[in-house]
Formats: sequence, structure tokens, C-alpha cells
Amino acid sequence: MNQDTPVKTGHVSETAHPEFESIVDRIIKVTKTETLAELRRDFHTRLRITLTQPERAELIEDLWDFFYDWCIFEKKLPDAIADLPQNIQVEWSHVKEGNTRGLYEVTKVSNGVLKAKELFTGTTVELHQRTPSDFLGISRGDIIEGRLVKEGQDKKAHFSFVRKPSFHPTPVHSYIKNKVKEFKKAKDFDTYQNWLWLLVGMYLKHRIYNHMPIERIYDDNSRI
Repeated sequence: MNQDTPVKTGHVSETAHPEFESIVDRIIKVTKTETLAELRRDFHTRLRITLTQPERAELIEDLWDFFYDWCIFEKKLPDAIADLPQNIQVEWSHVKEGNTRGLYEVTKVSNGVLKAKELFTGTTVELHQRTPSDFLGISRGDIIEGRLVKEGQDKKAHFSFVRKPSFHPTPVHSYIKNKVKEFKKAKDFDTYQNWLWLLVGMYLKHRIYNHMPIERIYDDNSRI
């Protein structure tokens, strides 16, 4: 996505949650291009990444996923749409109230079920596979950032990914865990949540500049 890329051509990946996908489709249809362009500039500033379009198609697609996640859940863009259709209102209500976002250490992946512990809260979550590629490449001990939406009711409730999570390689696990310890010690959940967007930016920059040493990207003082 460079500065000349029309924002309304953005779309979410095939692995995105269907309710998230339909809300994004509605936003693209009714939100002014100028508004989305301004949001995109703010988003890239938040993640400390440039507006230059990546070369790889899958990276561009992932970037759109993160952008619309930010527009919907952080900026609450659906709440600003006056003529939101009833079916989209229902979907928005579900994902708005039932979503949670965090940084998770995977404890088990087996038979279409993924279990993980959120690093700040210590809460364990169970995710059920929706598509064959949901847990592709994810294994025990991995650290992933993701937004989850609650499915089902009461004791049968579980979670699904809203969009593809960001994946953080083993060499930076100590950096990540030390940062989380700082937030936990300060009991500063809000700053922790804000930092997760910087972490997403690091993940994306590691993929964009894959020739750079990862330790130079996953660094509080990095200017890459």
C-alpha cells in the first residue's frame, strides 16, 4: 500500500472470520475514500511502518487485515455508519462484545483445537479450527498476537481468530516476555494493548526487511 494505492481496493484474507469480512465489505462500500486514506496514514504511523507497498501479495493482504482490524475494533468505525444494515448491526454487536485481543503462548495444537495462554493476564483460551489453514504453521511454544471472537455459549464456548495472527519467532521471545513483565509489574494493561500494535509493526517489518537481523527490528529503539 503506497500513498497512491486506492484504499477501497483493500480486502481481507480468506482466513478472516466471516463476520469480520462482511463488516469490512460494508465499510469499504460506504466510507469515504478520503476518510479511509487518513485512517491508513494514522495506522501506519501507529505501527511505525512506511506507506510503501510491499512486494509480496500475501504481505499486502495481511496488512489489509491488520488495517481493518484497527479501523473496526480500535476506531469503532461501524459505530459511525448511520445506515448500517440490520444484519451487519447484528454481526458487529457479536464481534464487538465477544472479541478479545492479546499475546498468546501456544500450549497445544491437536485435532483442530488450539490452546494458548495470554501472557499478560495468564488466561487460557481454546480455539476451534474454522478453515484448514487456521492453525497452519503454528505449534506448541509459539508466541502469537491475535484478536479472537467468542463462539458458542457458556461451557461450550470457544474462540476463533478474527484475522490471521501475527507470529513472533523464537529469537525474540525473550525480548517479548521481558516487555510483558514490565507491563505486568506496572499493572498497565492499556499501555500493553497499545504496545501490541508496535509489535505487529515489528512483525511486518521483519517480513518486509527479511535481510535485516531480527534483533535490530524487535527493539524499543529501532528506527527501521
